[in-house]
Amino acid sequence: MKSFSWLNPKCIVKKTSKYGKSVFAMKNIKRNEVVAVFGGHIILIKELKNLSKEIQDSGLQISEIFSLGYRNKSEIEDVAYFNHSCDPNAGINGQIFLVAMKNIKEGEEITFDYAMALCKSRGTKTYKIKCLCGSKNCRGYVTEDDWKIPELQKKYDGYFQYFLQEKINKELHKQKKFK
Repeated sequence: MKSFSWLNPKCIVKKTSKYGKSVFAMKNIKRNEVVAVFGGHIILIKELKNLSKEIQDSGLQISEIFSLGYRNKSEIEDVAYFNHSCDPNAGINGQIFLVAMKNIKEGEEITFDYAMALCKSRGTKTYKIKCLCGSKNCRGYVTEDDWKIPELQKKYDGYFQYFLQEKINKELHKQKKFK
């Protein structure tokens, strides 16, 4: 019985020809509707390297030192299959909610930009993966520093992981203060 996370019943996980499994809308989803609630074990990010690659990439970073995820393959739930896109239709609300940033149509893949939840953690290897999203504004790679891009900060304002949104807000406040 799966109990860590919740996936909106309007969603389904299907295999893709492009990059394995992904989450798709089975019914229309309205803007700001909760798509998923992430759950799992609280894991120190520096300890993720001790887990299999599949498990390392299935969690959600919730602070500079913690991830919310799984400790073994049998625990992996459907919410682990939201893929990255440089042109997403969903975003983070708080720390554990994934919400629709716009209306999502039946049959549409549900994605979020990993820049919304990913940043460098002390004592870990640099994170950089090739992006496969294929959107017209694809950045080519997904990195732990993408959240720092001013255009993304503006585009995703209010849809970043709480700890990142706070960092962004503090930096913007400093910039306004010194203008």
